[in-house]
Amino acid sequence: MNMFIKYLFGFSMIFYAAIAVGQNTELANIYLEQADQVYSEAKDAIEIAKEIYVQAAEADTMHVRANYMAGRLYLETVNRDYSTKYFERVKRLDPKYKFNIDYLLGRGYQYGLEFDIALKYFEAYKKRLLANRSYRGNDVTSTSEVNERIEECKNGMEIIDMPSLYTIENVGENVNSAWPDYAPVLNEDETVMIFTSRRQEGNTNENVDKDNFYFEDIFISKRKGITWSKAKNIGSNINTPYHDSNLYLSRDGKELYIYSDVGNGDIFYSSENANGEWSKPKPIPGRINSAGFSEQSVNISADGEFLLFASNRPGGYGGFDIYGCYKEDGEWKRPFNMGPEINTKYDEDGPFIAKDGVTIYFSSKGHKGFGGFDVLKTKYNDKTQKWDKPENLGYPVNTVDDEVYFNPTADGKRGYLASVREEGQGFTDIYMVKYTGDLGVTAKSRIVDIKKKENNFISDADLKTKQLIDSVLNISAYQVYYEVNSAEILPEFEGKLNDMAKFLRGHQNLGVQVSAFSSSDGNLKFNLELSNKRAQAVVNYFKKNGIEEDRLAARGFGVLSGSETKTRKAEVKIMDLSRFGE
Repeated sequence: MNMFIKYLFGFSMIFYAAIAVGQNTELANIYLEQADQVYSEAKDAIEIAKEIYVQAAEADTMHVRANYMAGRLYLETVNRDYSTKYFERVKRLDPKYKFNIDYLLGRGYQYGLEFDIALKYFEAYKKRLLANRSYRGNDVTSTSEVNERIEECKNGMEIIDMPSLYTIENVGENVNSAWPDYAPVLNEDETVMIFTSRRQEGNTNENVDKDNFYFEDIFISKRKGITWSKAKNIGSNINTPYHDSNLYLSRDGKELYIYSDVGNGDIFYSSENANGEWSKPKPIPGRINSAGFSEQSVNISADGEFLLFASNRPGGYGGFDIYGCYKEDGEWKRPFNMGPEINTKYDEDGPFIAKDGVTIYFSSKGHKGFGGFDVLKTKYNDKTQKWDKPENLGYPVNTVDDEVYFNPTADGKRGYLASVREEGQGFTDIYMVKYTGDLGVTAKSRIVDIKKKENNFISDADLKTKQLIDSVLNISAYQVYYEVNSAEILPEFEGKLNDMAKFLRGHQNLGVQVSAFSSSDGNLKFNLELSNKRAQAVVNYFKKNGIEEDRLAARGFGVLSGSETKTRKAEVKIMDLSRFGE
């Protein structure tokens, strides 16, 4: 019997048996026993264990251990900000149950983007730590670690106050699964996506690894129109019964670079022939792979003459550093460290060289960010002969979790990455990132007071265009309202959106700016994500009605002050695209 079904069936039987007992504490203890068994014997069933711990905590809200385990497993899986509900109970019931309970609460609020609350708990934990210097329990978190979290929260407050010029959406169930899916790489025209997955379906090995997840395999999906095909295993020439993961796909889609466990981690490559078959992988030539150390990412410039990779070889600034390498006479020469402008005392990974050859995207734990790996961008400055200070791409591209292996498109308008999000199919999912800055959300035209949660976009349409829009559609900005906690467009708003789409199809110089908001029902993370979903829902509606994606821009701004029903909305404005660049 499938392990998931086995535990789910057993859990159901216990649930109905326990209901007859009628005592919350006894019911909670039954749940705890079952959850402990699942958690200790089947790590791949950690989500099941979490749900049972949550049931235990809800059966007896005064049960300290049940609440602690529910909070702990939320921190270990997805929706980590949900942990605060249970850790707050633990602190209220028994403040001394865990020495670092304030730290755990801080982490939960940090994941919820509620950085001000997180800081209060981190500072409270530091005071406790200083007052108990001799404490050596296994529930202690070091001063250095809590100081890092404090710095991340301070950065987060600043980054969230200046929202990123990006939107993000899941690429869908044809690519993503209930298992971890990550490391997307694409050819230049975005018709082929190759990625790594630990899914059961289509895996070369029917068994699981010691962590109870299936072994990594490389999968491929192809796009026709706007739809990605159902992902398939790329084949036995590349995938083995053990771990296999991809690193880079050449711009023409004919060479695939992969990670091999050989030599503690080396870079190999495979070529696709005219029949669509991939060759057996071979080590990348030259001096890139090192003896006894790991090389775990690679990217090659558009002209094929420059290469970046990440390695933990000696002589770097921290753990994993990014290295560069030039090609001369057809061979990769001696690698060199990219220097302190890019590398820090922590880890850097996932470099990507933009088509212009002077812009680099990479992920870092050491540069200014608000938790885990963040995606950054830097550009080489000819005047200073140095790399500019790396710029954080901001929220919603980056979160408190890890964002690595960002793969931007040639025109810079989109990109792909893997991340853990609440709306995902399972664990890590692959997302498409869309840059909206060129559609009116530029530094010149954007005036956003995020603290007041108000939107003051300056329309880029001139008076003549406004008059045209008003005369045909009788609107200057159309308001789409939503139900509570919903991003679904209601039928009553479709008529006007259809009119706008018809109008746009006849006026190619016009585009749409969507600004969406939420009421104050949830925490900051929830409200930002919900407002982004609402904005994206309008964009998707226009796309289905024949409006090109590069004419559409969407942004979510979280909470808007005012009447609850009137703040759950998206504001749709038509803009004159011909005026951009002035």
